[in-house]
Amino acid sequence: MASSGQQVVSDYTHKIVVKEDGTQSLIIQQKPQFKKKLTSVRMKRFGPAHFECRLTPIGDPTMVVEWLHDGKPLAAANRLRMVNEFGYCSLDYEVAYARDSGVITCRATNKYGVDQTSATLIVKDEKGLVEETQLPEGRKGARIDEIEQETEKMKPEIVLLPEPVRVLEGDTARFRCRVTGYPAPKVNWYLNGQLIRKSKRYRLRYDVKREFEGEYSCTVSNRFGQSTCTSYLNVQLKEPEREEKAERTKFLPTGKPPEFTKTIESVQLSEGSQAFFRYVVTGDPLPEVQWLKAGFHIQPSGFCVIVNNPDGSGFINIKSVKQEHSGIYTCKASNQYGEASCTAELLLRPCWTKLQST
Repeated sequence: MASSGQQVVSDYTHKIVVKEDGTQSLIIQQKPQFKKKLTSVRMKRFGPAHFECRLTPIGDPTMVVEWLHDGKPLAAANRLRMVNEFGYCSLDYEVAYARDSGVITCRATNKYGVDQTSATLIVKDEKGLVEETQLPEGRKGARIDEIEQETEKMKPEIVLLPEPVRVLEGDTARFRCRVTGYPAPKVNWYLNGQLIRKSKRYRLRYDVKREFEGEYSCTVSNRFGQSTCTSYLNVQLKEPEREEKAERTKFLPTGKPPEFTKTIESVQLSEGSQAFFRYVVTGDPLPEVQWLKAGFHIQPSGFCVIVNNPDGSGFINIKSVKQEHSGIYTCKASNQYGEASCTAELLLRPCWTKLQST
């Protein structure tokens, strides 16, 4: 006949069951307890939302975990994912809507008792989004209806003021400001007291003329209040020299940078032979051509002839190559619109000497 004994430790009970065959089983009799609780979430609509908590005891086959929204069981949906594995419980919204706002509860029940943890989900349109830093101290975790009462009383405030602008006539002037408030404030811009534009973008930009100079003010308002800021636009006339230079630039002839249509090619020669590197280059105006070896400029001499033709063709001719003439040669062409270059190598064949037999 089986016998049993019980020992109470902390808030749960160990029950040891001894069977007739002498084996023992340990059964943990414990009501659910959340070791890690849910955290409130405030977010923009259409984004994902994540809730998680940790629960003991682990491995209780009688444990039932359910999620609730404002006290009612959360209906299953394709955009919802619920996990309950080894004491880890989570709820994920793939996409959250404003109607999902409310109190989210995770409730765990077994035959020894029940426990639950709750948090607030607030899903807002971007214009009415309430950030954590906008709430009074100590309001973290408040119920959604309490937070709604506070947000409905948010007077407009300009948190980014437009700066004074100084521009040349014909350039673009920008005034920017950033506001808070709920409901979303109405924004009006004024020039010297005259309404110039109604805008929801909180940004004003113009290709300015002299008559646009003056005092600009931005007024934001909703049914709970109004706020105004001012800035100034100074328009400067362009200097005559700058205008003349701009006019001259319009009539500059168009040109083309250098481009090699035929590049120089590497050669392998015997000592004493003549070496030719030939090129053809285009460009407008006709590029200036320079020759370099190992980074040093090559000048015409008794053993080196350089020819640059008016049609863009040319060559360098080394009359009698020696060992010191071997290496990398560069042909560089440049004009006021750019430059181009090409390289080739001059190699000398080894000189073999026939040994006479003795």
